Amino acid sequence: MAIAQANNLNFTSSTDAAQNVGPNLGPAIAQIATRAFDFVQNFDYVGLLSTLRFISYIFTVIFVLILGYILYKVSQLSSKGTGSSMPLEGIKDELSPPQPAQSAYDARWKEIKKHAESFNVAEWKFAVVEGDKLVHDTLKKAGFGTGSMGDILESTSHDQLPEIGNLWDAHKLRNLLVHDSDYELTHNQALAAINVFERVLKELGAIN
Repeated sequence: MAIAQANNLNFTSSTDAAQNVGPNLGPAIAQIATRAFDFVQNFDYVGLLSTLRFISYIFTVIFVLILGYILYKVSQLSSKGTGSSMPLEGIKDELSPPQPAQSAYDARWKEIKKHAESFNVAEWKFAVVEGDKLVHDTLKKAGFGTGSMGDILESTSHDQLPEIGNLWDAHKLRNLLVHDSDYELTHNQALAAINVFERVLKELGAIN
């Protein structure tokens, strides 16, 4: 009997507690709902959109910069590869730089060298004589004098023409060929004289 009364007492207490919580919980939920509604209603959506737009703009700029850098690197690699889109004229310029315009002296000198490189002794002699003559004409036009080749060489110093000594030797060889038809000219002698003439002509700017 006492146990039943105790159980009834506990049940009654629990019921009373539940009845007390119920009336208190309702206003709390209502208050939370009201605050949530006020938050949603008063939330600064315009500010949020502005912030999102700004962040989106920053990411767009970064993406464009990265994309531009990648495209630049790709274009550099493709221009260096075999599939280069470089114009044909540009390729020619890289392979062979533009050459100075050929002068009349250049054409004449090429002809002289052609004779010097032949297998005919007579052509070697012709090359030495003509090379000496071309240098003589060049010295006169350069203001070294108007006399004979010997006169010009005698009046020219080493400071004026560093090759003066070698030029003297080449000119003496020319005189031997002109005055002694039996002189036996070797190919090495002819080429040595031609090389001296070429250095002098280049030094004077007559040929390229």
